[in-house]
Amino acid sequence: MDLSFLLAISLATLMALLIGLMAGYAYRKHKEKNRKVIFRLLKQVFDHTHDAVTITDPAGSIIAVNRTFTQVTGYSEAEVLGENPRILSSGYHDSDFYEDYWQTLLKEGIWQGEIWNRRKDGEIYLEWLTATAVKDADGEITHFVAVFTDITEHRRQEARLEHATEHDRLTGLPTTANTLRELSHQLPNLQKRWCLALVDIDNFRLVNASYGFAVGDQLLTSLARRLKECSKGLVARHASDVFICALPLTSGDDEGDRLALINNIREGISKPFAIKGKLMEFSFSIGTSNWQDATKTVNELLQEAELALHAAKAKGAGQNRHFTQELREDKNPLIMLQGLRDALANNELSLNFQPLVNAATHQIHTLEVLLRWDHPTLGRIPPDKFIPMAERHGLMEALGQWILDQSLRHYAYWQHLEIAPSRLAVNVSPLEFQAENFVDNLLSLLNKYQLPPDILELELTEGVFVEQDEDTLKRLDALSSAGVHLAIDDFGTGYSSLAYLKHLPVNQLKLDRAFIRGLPANEADRAIVESTLALCRGLKMTVVAEGVEDENQADYLKRKGCDLLQGYYFGRPCDAEATQKLLVQQRVQSANFS
Repeated sequence: MDLSFLLAISLATLMALLIGLMAGYAYRKHKEKNRKVIFRLLKQVFDHTHDAVTITDPAGSIIAVNRTFTQVTGYSEAEVLGENPRILSSGYHDSDFYEDYWQTLLKEGIWQGEIWNRRKDGEIYLEWLTATAVKDADGEITHFVAVFTDITEHRRQEARLEHATEHDRLTGLPTTANTLRELSHQLPNLQKRWCLALVDIDNFRLVNASYGFAVGDQLLTSLARRLKECSKGLVARHASDVFICALPLTSGDDEGDRLALINNIREGISKPFAIKGKLMEFSFSIGTSNWQDATKTVNELLQEAELALHAAKAKGAGQNRHFTQELREDKNPLIMLQGLRDALANNELSLNFQPLVNAATHQIHTLEVLLRWDHPTLGRIPPDKFIPMAERHGLMEALGQWILDQSLRHYAYWQHLEIAPSRLAVNVSPLEFQAENFVDNLLSLLNKYQLPPDILELELTEGVFVEQDEDTLKRLDALSSAGVHLAIDDFGTGYSSLAYLKHLPVNQLKLDRAFIRGLPANEADRAIVESTLALCRGLKMTVVAEGVEDENQADYLKRKGCDLLQGYYFGRPCDAEATQKLLVQQRVQSANFS
């Protein structure tokens, strides 16, 4: 219930009383029976209204109170009759307050506002008071009527609501908005500098996933308590697993102070946490920024700390990073991340295609799809820079879906022109592969472009095959059963365990360029390549050699029975238009040869 509503009630009650009094005067010459009815109604209003009512004579002595008054104040009617309302004074207000109260009441005939009063038992309470001077026909004051409502609980609810909106429910810490507001008040008025630190729990999602949200909440609460204990400044919860520590820099050696403060925080939070009866250790990333310039706003300070935190996390778990101006440059990872989101939304990405040729005929057998991103200011950004970023920030599923859709669209067009190669190879991220609807979405896209599944080959890293959990095996079997070809990409650089090859529906293995580079001279590379080719022949798997750069390598691999070759010797990645010309040229040559 807000004060405007309480005021409306108070005024309505007061009007009812005044109207009743006037009615009494107006009807004084009427029959006795009618007067008794009117006064009985007035008494009902007076006794049963939810507002407390006090009536005093012109000298200020109480001549009447209602039942609500006795309930609110704790005084009985007999205890207050003849007394001055000062009996309720709490001592909270000074003489200037009461002087203004009486001047307004006598001059304007009404005063409204909040007053702190004291109950009989000594408890202080807050009331909303409407005091009115009642005058006779000659304009002389005959009575004062005070109507008030106890709003103590209402104010407590307001305070609780304000605390709830300004403080985190779980940890009890102030929210970011609360802390920034406090800092904005303090910073310009303090002859000192501040360091704003953001503390992030590394891999917090794994805690929730492994142990449940209750355990995650327990960790957050424990961390909040430790930060309050070890920090000498303001502490707030910024995001799910990110906390703010605003720390004063006092010695004049800002860098020394900052490092000492960060070390103090790390010392306080690095000890194991007691979770589910066990001691568990966690790592934390910290990003910091200093407030040294009076023209800098607290929001800018927070933004700088966020950039530093992101840079710290990019270096790995448990790292610190302080904001420097280079983080504002175009190579800033957050700017790159937003650019990737925009590129995906605005269809600014492109595809290149690189041929995989038959080792014997050098005819294009497969086209491998390669993603390209030409940033408007950064230029071409390598996939090894933005693909991990897409994986970390939940963009990989949408990005992979776009790649598949565009790849199949190009292939369908080339098939319509009767120049398409036998197969299209698309790299699939492990995160993308683990998406719940990956198989259904892929088969839906094949159906969209009316393509048979066997034209598609998915290149998966060894990590996908090693994770032989039930869901992974189901996806692999579903794809293989549908006719989609599966290839192990960059074989030999990851887990390199041969045991899983015979159990999984894999059609092809791609030898990493690291084993091709030294051919045919390097004896160790020859041994690895030749043994892998022999193994794959026994398993009826085709083999692709990546990174073929010259004729000697190509001839050697052909002699040893390698099926497909890929590398700059046979063609660099090129866009769809150039690839189409290459396919047309191959078709013409094939026609002339036949």
